[in-house]
Amino acid sequence: MVTSSVASGKLAVEGGTPVRGPDNPFTRNSPREMGPKALDLVKKVLDSGWTYSMVADFEQVFAEACGTDYAVGVSNCTAANHAVLGALGIGPGDEVVVSAISDYGSIAGIGYQGAKIAFSDVDEHTGKTTAEEMEKVITPRTKAIIAVHFYGQMCEMDPIVELGRKHGVPVIEDVAQTTLGHYKGKTAGSIGDIGTFSFNSSKLLSTNTGGAVTTDNQELAEAVRRFAVDRGAIYLVNQIGAARYHPGPGYNYRMGELEAAVAIANLETLPAQNERRIERGEKLSAELAKIDGLTPPRVSEPGSHLYWMYHVQFDREKFRVGMDEIELAIKAEGLDGMFPMYYLIPHSHHFLENREQDLARLVNARSHVETTFRFSWTYRMTDSDITDIAEVFAKVTDAYRA
Repeated sequence: MVTSSVASGKLAVEGGTPVRGPDNPFTRNSPREMGPKALDLVKKVLDSGWTYSMVADFEQVFAEACGTDYAVGVSNCTAANHAVLGALGIGPGDEVVVSAISDYGSIAGIGYQGAKIAFSDVDEHTGKTTAEEMEKVITPRTKAIIAVHFYGQMCEMDPIVELGRKHGVPVIEDVAQTTLGHYKGKTAGSIGDIGTFSFNSSKLLSTNTGGAVTTDNQELAEAVRRFAVDRGAIYLVNQIGAARYHPGPGYNYRMGELEAAVAIANLETLPAQNERRIERGEKLSAELAKIDGLTPPRVSEPGSHLYWMYHVQFDREKFRVGMDEIELAIKAEGLDGMFPMYYLIPHSHHFLENREQDLARLVNARSHVETTFRFSWTYRMTDSDITDIAEVFAKVTDAYRA
C-alpha cells in the first residue's frame, strides 16, 4: 500500500491540501518538442518555392519505419480511414466492423461511404477489441474490420488477421495512438492489410495536423492515393500532353509539404521518446499495483505499451462512493483526467442508428469506460511526477475505501 503524510491527509475536494497545486502542475504533453532537423527541412521546402516534394520523402521514410512497401501521406487520420474505405469500394449496403471504444475518426468514413457501422465489444480490462468480439458482429454484408490500437497498446493481431482471412475481408489497423508500436516483432500498420495514422498535435508523431496510410499492396496504395490525393482522378500522358479523368469520386485529403518536413524530423526522435514513455509508464504501474482496488494497464507483451495515454482501472466494489466522486477528488488533487465516456462511441455520438441497442449489448465496453480513469502521458514525466501521481491515487482510494 502506498502511504505518505499527503496520502493520509484531508482530500483537497473537501478543503485539504492537494498533492499538486496550480503552482506545481504535473508535466504535460505540450508544448511538443520538435526534432532537431525540423527547421532545416521546413526551410528546404520554403526555399524551393513549393517545388520540392517533402511529402514524397516522408512517404519513403515512413514506409521504411513501419516495415511496409508503401505509405501515402494524407491530411489526418479521419481522412486516412475514409480513404481506405473508399479505396476498398465500400458503399451503401456494406457493413464495417469497428471497436466500440475509439474516436470519431474511426467511424466517420463508414458513414461518408453510406455503409453501416457494426460495433464490436472489447476486452473489459484493456479497452481493446478482440477477434472473438469482432466475430460476433460479422455478417455476410461485412466488407472490412477495423482494429483500433487503443491507449498506445496494440490489439492481439494474429487472431484478428486470421479472422479477416476466414471471412475474406480486409483488416484495417487504426494506429492513431500507437505509431511505431510493436506486436510480436512486427510494427503497427504492417500486420493487417492496411494501416491508418494520426499526426495531430497530441499524438506520438506530431506534425500539428497530418496522417498516413501504410500497406504492402501496391494496387491498394494507388487506390488510396487516387481517392485521397488525386480527388478520384487518373492522369494520362500522350503525344498531345497530360490529361486526367475521374472514373470515380475522390477527396482533397493531401498532406502538406511543411507537415511532411516536420514529420520526417520528428520521426527520427520518436523511437527514443517511445522507449522513455514505456520506461516511465512501467515505473508508475509498479507503484499503482501496490494500491488495493486499482489495476494498472494490463500489458500482454513486455515493452509493447507506448502509453499514449495512461489508464488505471478501479474495482467499484472496493469503494463507498461512485466514479463521479472519485473523478472530482482526483482532479482536485491536481491530476487532470477523466473516466473517458467519450471514447465509447455509441454513448457520445447521438446521431448513430441503433444507439440504445448497441449500448445495451456492449457490456464490456461500458464497464471499461465507467471504471477506467485515463490521463495524459509523456516521455518527459519526472520521478517526482510519478511519485506524486501515485500519491494522488493512494490519497483518494484511502479516503473512499469501502
